[in-house]
Amino acid sequence: MLLTLVAPAEIVPNMIKSLYVTENTIVVEGADESGTAVSLEFDKSKKALKKTEKGETKELQFAEIPLFLRLFFFDGTKTSPESMDAAAKSLAEALKNAGINTEVSSESVSVFDGSVTVALGKAKRFSEGNTLELSKGSMRPSVLKIADETYVFSDYHRSVMPLVFPGKIKFYKDGKLSGEWIFLRSEYRQK
Repeated sequence: MLLTLVAPAEIVPNMIKSLYVTENTIVVEGADESGTAVSLEFDKSKKALKKTEKGETKELQFAEIPLFLRLFFFDGTKTSPESMDAAAKSLAEALKNAGINTEVSSESVSVFDGSVTVALGKAKRFSEGNTLELSKGSMRPSVLKIADETYVFSDYHRSVMPLVFPGKIKFYKDGKLSGEWIFLRSEYRQK
């Protein structure tokens, strides 16, 4: 089977289209690995994110939102192609500022689940460096690697917002699991 590689310039716009949510306010609620509540509420009109973790709520302005969350929270509107283009350019710039070479990509295979990915920032499959890997079929983020930090996104189909937000986000530091957020719908949570 011959796979067609997406041009690097099309990767972020395609990802944004695949993750688009129509609502002006996006809310996802879950828990960390110890069961402590985690809540994220993004207001597109204010370009602000309220993040509640370990009982502490912080409101972050758009520039302060961590890159791994900016992948999912952006202010573009499908009825305004210009705003979607602006959101894609803003995110591409943030990726570039994080050391991801947004001018190269390759097909790759996720070391976490063996799925085929499109790796933005990798010129060749086995090259190392900062990358954003997206599922080849859906263009949803699967792995974000920046320096010694790695974020693994999975279980979209089981998420509280199916298909547009991960059901699980695992955090790795220096290759070791350092935390996890779980946003699974109730029927998929372990009792």
